[in-house]
Amino acid sequence: MYDLYSRFLDPNLEKKIPLFFTVTLLDDDLLYLEQMKDFLQSMKIDNIECFTSGEAFLAAVKESDKRLIVCDLDFGSGGPMNGIDILDEIRKRNLKMPVIMLSGTDKITTAIETLMKGALDYFFKGNQNTFTSVLTSILKINEIQRLEEEKK
Repeated sequence: MYDLYSRFLDPNLEKKIPLFFTVTLLDDDLLYLEQMKDFLQSMKIDNIECFTSGEAFLAAVKESDKRLIVCDLDFGSGGPMNGIDILDEIRKRNLKMPVIMLSGTDKITTAIETLMKGALDYFFKGNQNTFTSVLTSILKINEIQRLEEEKK
């Protein structure tokens, strides 16, 4: 795992990571949204788009979009939709977009419910390693998509 992160931390390495998708961050907490975006950009992830509400995201998304969604579970001030509602709508529209769910709720039942509804990963936002976990998940999903493209 060290080799993976040393690649990103090398100041001489300017090359961005080629992703098969746009990383789409959804969170009503603007500070957290900017911190996650800054962290991912510092790790050489560039194609990032941010939304502060599920409604804004769903209005902008197209079926042909290639996205990976990193979504907050609870939008306290962002509108009536929460992360589960967004996940349900993504599945209802049959959008082929992997979802990583983040939550301030550290309950195993919440994590299981989210994963059973189709999220690929679930991370607790209160953990100091959350950003690193999200990065690892993004890279894992990207590698899976790269291997699937190679098969074609």
